[in-house]
Amino acid sequence: MKINQKLFTVIIFNLFSFITLFGQIIPDYKIVRGKNDTVTTPTHIIVGVAAPQSQIFVNEQSVKQYKTGSFGIELNLKEGANPVVIKIISGGKEYSDNFSVYYKIVTAQPKIEILQDYGKRVVVTKEGAYLNYGAGQDRLGGAKVNYIASGIRMELIDSVQSLYKVRLSENNYAFIPKYFVNIEPAGVKPPFTLTSSWSVSNAGKSDRIRISLESRQPYTMYRELEPNRLVVDIYGAACNSNWITQYLNLKAVDYVDFKQISPDVFRVLIYLKDEYSWGYKVDYVGNSLDITVKHTPLPAYSGKLKGMVIGVDAGHGGPKSAGAVSPAGFEEKAQNLAMAYMLKEQLEKKGATVILSRTDDSDVTLADRIKTFDNANVDMIVAIHCNAGGNPLKNGGTSTYYKHIEYRELAKSILEKLVLLDVNNFGLIGNFNFSLNAPTNYPSVLVETLFMSSLPDEEKITNPQFQKEMMTKVTEGLESYLKKVKASLKEKRD
Repeated sequence: MKINQKLFTVIIFNLFSFITLFGQIIPDYKIVRGKNDTVTTPTHIIVGVAAPQSQIFVNEQSVKQYKTGSFGIELNLKEGANPVVIKIISGGKEYSDNFSVYYKIVTAQPKIEILQDYGKRVVVTKEGAYLNYGAGQDRLGGAKVNYIASGIRMELIDSVQSLYKVRLSENNYAFIPKYFVNIEPAGVKPPFTLTSSWSVSNAGKSDRIRISLESRQPYTMYRELEPNRLVVDIYGAACNSNWITQYLNLKAVDYVDFKQISPDVFRVLIYLKDEYSWGYKVDYVGNSLDITVKHTPLPAYSGKLKGMVIGVDAGHGGPKSAGAVSPAGFEEKAQNLAMAYMLKEQLEKKGATVILSRTDDSDVTLADRIKTFDNANVDMIVAIHCNAGGNPLKNGGTSTYYKHIEYRELAKSILEKLVLLDVNNFGLIGNFNFSLNAPTNYPSVLVETLFMSSLPDEEKITNPQFQKEMMTKVTEGLESYLKKVKASLKEKRD
């Protein structure tokens, strides 16, 4: 009994000593938020409190402590376990605590409703999908509406050659290439969603509008010049947005609004500050629709090319894509590449940075060319091609092309300079269905220099001196466009 009593006394003493020691580890300290075992977001906030006037370090990073004793930090997590070490220096002594936060990546799953008696078939979009207005076919793939995100479910109405006819809403439909969708299992029903809260914020080089939805819905988008706004229609959606948070530091967006234009079509109205557009994109982040509108790049305020990042695309390339071949056997791909390098040299002399989509006689897909420009965050792109067709004994001429109305002025500015040369004016062509004109991410223009099939044009366009003169005019056209941008910005400030 005495032994047990002694053992009990030792245990109590040691326990009291441990409690006392533990109390000395970090006095007046506790974590009030963030000591989670597992999280599903890549950023994680830790908030704690320690004795006032302490020095706080989290993972060796100094953290501000407020007069109340509170401190906090936001950590960027990597997938898996993330150790967190907290060090506190207080009263000349150093204390520490550590724990781990496990970041688990969870992919948002679109809302899928399966009904045994739902007899219609549904398709779901894949990466790279786009909508067409109709079932028309041409060598450029038919008239496109816009690209749409993956994971969008729509009712399948009909099959027309290489396209599916799909329902966007009760009274709206479109066409989509079959290879950009999968057919869902029987019973899957296309979702309907209610909209929730919005946020409109400055994301650095763009303004971001994020709209919470219950599921990914199809959408169309377009720019209007008068009034100056971007319009996004969300199909299969009804309004339940009871607040829209808009921050005061927006640079591209003036304000936003909406209309419920039919029971199942929700229209987003984004009113813009600047007359000239520098690109916008619509995508999904989880089930939230994410609309980004690029700010006017700082170099554009000067009206000069210096500091601009410009993508230059030399059309065609490689053994399977020579492009047009002239009567004398000159290949378009070689002329395009030569002119791309000439344009690059002239733009760089003006202080611009130039990104080439291909640098040699290689076959680069249109998708890879777009990725190259996207990854470089170009401010605009110029595609260089030669034309073909018509009477070989007559001058063909030069022309410029755009897809989206907001980039018409860019194409017009370049054409106005090109026709000052001894060439025919073949025209300013809008709504052109060329793949590099299709993205809305940045201003883009296609320059069809001269006709390879025309004997008079062939003589000029295969002459390096004349090629250089044409690229000089393209450069002057870009400068003219930037001067218009500068004038519009000055007028707005005045």
